[in-house]
Amino acid sequence: MAMNEDAINDLIAWMKIIILTAAIVLLSRQFLFEPVAVHGQSMMPTFEEDDKVILSKISSIDNFDMIVFVAPDQKNYIKRVIGIPGDRVEMKDDQLYLNGEPIDEPYLEENRQWAEANGYPQLTTDFGEFTVPGECYFVLGDNRLNSVDSRMIGFILEEAVIGEVKFRISPIDHIGTVK
Repeated sequence: MAMNEDAINDLIAWMKIIILTAAIVLLSRQFLFEPVAVHGQSMMPTFEEDDKVILSKISSIDNFDMIVFVAPDQKNYIKRVIGIPGDRVEMKDDQLYLNGEPIDEPYLEENRQWAEANGYPQLTTDFGEFTVPGECYFVLGDNRLNSVDSRMIGFILEEAVIGEVKFRISPIDHIGTVK
């Protein structure tokens, strides 16, 4: 049984819509956003194992944004940006200083309580002041006692950044923007 001309035109129109939609999705994922699963404990309790997040690939990165980047071991890491190019960063007596000013880090409170209860005198080992070089970031995990971050792997090159974490899509009880 042969298809009539209207059926063929309808089929062609639907094929165009499907192809255009697929192209938009693929291009958006390549250049605008990307879904990513969190692995590891370095950002706990901010992110738990297997949380799913959406990255923006067109964001400008600022202090305390959370980013995903390709680390020197070729794995994707998620960390909090502490220093951007030109910033002076120092840690003294578990207090972060950014450009000479003490910084409140409320996202560390739960980990500080755990550390104190378990006999750890501080979350972050002291390090002297340094300046973040151009086109680099200094990043730390929120779970400072269990994080491979700039303290071990050095500065993160801007070109290694995949994107900024903008939104959590899983688990369902934590869906929303991230802080």
